[in-house]
Amino acid sequence: MVNTKSPSPFAIFLLSDTPEIIGKNKAKQDSQTDEVLEKYGLKKAPKAFIREDGDILGINTRGVDCFVVFPYALQRFSPLIYLAETKKPVIIVSDGDNLLYALETYDYLSDHPNVRLAFCRREVHRIMKGVKKPKLFGGIRVCLFDAGNWVLDEIAWHKNPLFQGMLNVQTINMDKFLEVCEKVNRREAEAIARLWIGESIVNEPTFEDVAKSARIYLAMKGTVDKMKANAAYVLWCGQFMKPLGAKMCFSISKLADDGYPIGCWRGGNLLPLLIIHEASHKPVFTPEALSNRGKTITFRHCFAPSTITESKCVLRRWRNVKGTVTGYCHLPRGAVTLINCGVDDKITVVKGKVISCKDIGGKNCRITALVRVEHEDSIRKFMGSEFAMVYGDYVKSVKGMAHKLGIKVL
Repeated sequence: MVNTKSPSPFAIFLLSDTPEIIGKNKAKQDSQTDEVLEKYGLKKAPKAFIREDGDILGINTRGVDCFVVFPYALQRFSPLIYLAETKKPVIIVSDGDNLLYALETYDYLSDHPNVRLAFCRREVHRIMKGVKKPKLFGGIRVCLFDAGNWVLDEIAWHKNPLFQGMLNVQTINMDKFLEVCEKVNRREAEAIARLWIGESIVNEPTFEDVAKSARIYLAMKGTVDKMKANAAYVLWCGQFMKPLGAKMCFSISKLADDGYPIGCWRGGNLLPLLIIHEASHKPVFTPEALSNRGKTITFRHCFAPSTITESKCVLRRWRNVKGTVTGYCHLPRGAVTLINCGVDDKITVVKGKVISCKDIGGKNCRITALVRVEHEDSIRKFMGSEFAMVYGDYVKSVKGMAHKLGIKVL
């Protein structure tokens, strides 16, 4: 389940408006910094020039494993703290002439254990080699449905395993995915829509609404299969609503019915989803926690695998928005195992029992379940709002798997 890969560095040159070592001539700075990168064996690394705080916030960290920072100015760029908070290695380089700038920059970030100083090419590469992170579930490829436009001002997105290089994640090309959706065979989609309607209770959605969901489902399934992915995740499905003209909720639930481990929201439930699916080989519900009264926690989400329940799925509009389709699945009473994940490789595993489930209507996620956990104190260990839930007691199996993966169970 674990493998490693060579790190992909990103070079950052702190210049300000009046750099004292790299010349002020911006036309020459590109060639001069290329020489620096070649000196340090980083000539293939992408680079960014930082002259003001906003330049750091605009950095896209997707696919970056570590940052190599060359400080050539005394200006304190406060957003550097965001680089450190990604938990990715930050290597601050002093080449002798910039010792003062390197030490000042390091002093600002030194309370972060992932920030290191290097004084030569050999040290840079030794640090890079030493901080490579292992891949969790190396045999599992996750197809990530995301436009990929997140930058450092969206720092919260980068604090979970989805963005920390811990998982084998392959992002779709948004434009190509939209083209696939348009090219889906309409008759095939309509045939699937009729099948879905025949086995469900339909409230507000029209046939055309359901057929559109079927086209999205076929496009998603084709994309996942072409990528040879074992799992899928939709990062904040709201970003797809305008280009698709529909919500992906019901399409996601049908992929879950096909047996794919699949989640949706902000990525915090992806690692729990993979762990609990591997431990149970059962359909997984990936809700968010809303509120609690003592030991009873309210969980909600806009989709669930319909294979969890024997009741008919009820097709509804998502939050009463016209043209959307989601499915209310009545979750049965019974014992469940819940996993919650933090921003690092830590999880909480909790036993509970579903005591009620309903569609409370209005502008809400359709599936609202009440779960009574075994111990109220376990709520104090939760590290985020997103969870993975499966029916049955898999606490022992999950803890054993976490131990093998090097994940700490709180």
